[in-house]
Amino acid sequence: MKYEFFIGLRYLRSKRRYAFISVIGLISILGVFIGVMALNVVLGVMRGFEEELRDKILGVNSHLVVLSYDGPMGDYENIKKEVLNFPNVIGASPFVYGQGMLVGETNVSGAVIRGIDSESAGTVTNIDEAIGRGIVGRGEKIKDEELADIGREIITKLDKKTTSGKPPLIIGKELAATLGVSLGDLVNLVSPFGRVGPFGPQAKIKRFEVIGVSDYGMIEYDSSIAYVSLKDAMDFFGMSDKVTGIEIKVKDIYRAKDIGEEITARMGFPFYTRNWEEVNRSLFRALRLERIAIGIFLGFIILVAALDIVSTLTMVVMEKGKDIAILRAMGATRGGIMKIFITDGMIIGFIGTFLGTLAGLGVCYLVKTSDVVKQLIPFDTQVYPVSEFPVKIEPLYFLSVAFFSLLICFLATLYPSYQASRKDPVEALRYE
Repeated sequence: MKYEFFIGLRYLRSKRRYAFISVIGLISILGVFIGVMALNVVLGVMRGFEEELRDKILGVNSHLVVLSYDGPMGDYENIKKEVLNFPNVIGASPFVYGQGMLVGETNVSGAVIRGIDSESAGTVTNIDEAIGRGIVGRGEKIKDEELADIGREIITKLDKKTTSGKPPLIIGKELAATLGVSLGDLVNLVSPFGRVGPFGPQAKIKRFEVIGVSDYGMIEYDSSIAYVSLKDAMDFFGMSDKVTGIEIKVKDIYRAKDIGEEITARMGFPFYTRNWEEVNRSLFRALRLERIAIGIFLGFIILVAALDIVSTLTMVVMEKGKDIAILRAMGATRGGIMKIFITDGMIIGFIGTFLGTLAGLGVCYLVKTSDVVKQLIPFDTQVYPVSEFPVKIEPLYFLSVAFFSLLICFLATLYPSYQASRKDPVEALRYE
């Protein structure tokens, strides 16, 4: 053991008359511990919330959408086949997008009407799981694969006539509650863009039967989306065998922009693409900014603990003035004296950082896996887009927090260590 490390350990255990120095050292360790633990937990929750929100958005919307500057696109089957030939593309499905009003027996609500291809819609979004969850119920413990099977069975019914003879429709859970309808009920779909009659423009009305309910877990989608078959949507919106665009799913969601640019370049005008990051740019930028801001503010806790380290080392230097002079007289260098007090500060920082990292990891794991914690912290799905604390244990975040914590602690040791190395041994021993 080098003498700097040995003496540094001895200095942390002050004599009884200087016990308050050891107490301040413990307070410094506690400050670093709380700061590191809080920062790790908050960053884990924020990262988990961001990923949960992203997964829910991508459960409704595809990674990429191919559109045309000319408006609705024809020959969509050939376009779909061409898109599927691109590398990293694992799914493609045509869709029709429109808006209208759904009229129940007692209530009326605006809705986004999406015409989907029953065979390929499940390859680009999680619509099958959402419909299965809407049928089974969110509280039921059923695997996603089983939910998807239930949902696919409902989706295939979109291309068939119902027992009432009306075209089928799948409606969002919250939208169904607003309209006061359930499975088997009839609703009217109204579009203001109807034909012009002898008495002026007339709204277009078509009656549908509710055959399914979708539950994405986000009120923004569950209260506004309704699905019909591709053919029924073309007929209702007067698309003349054309679609709004082609939805695409890719292997790596973070390469969606590059893949979209490649598709646009190869297919040429009038086609263009939009990716999920572009559509939701403002939302995810706000979440990242919020995560950075919270990280900075919680980082001040570690900074305060670092100031405690400065005060602790300063008092140790004052207490050990004679010891420093003797060490210098015995041949210790200024660098050696600095290392002694840097060692003191880094021991405090390392213990606090290590314990804080372990505690943060433990809290994140407990929140993620414990049903008791989930019951203690309930989430109102009417307010939040998640039903429980979403935690993402990201090793890179834990390592980054530990690194910056140790860096701050190291910087805090420099000033008192430098002052200790500048002490003149002659002045300290003059009256001894």
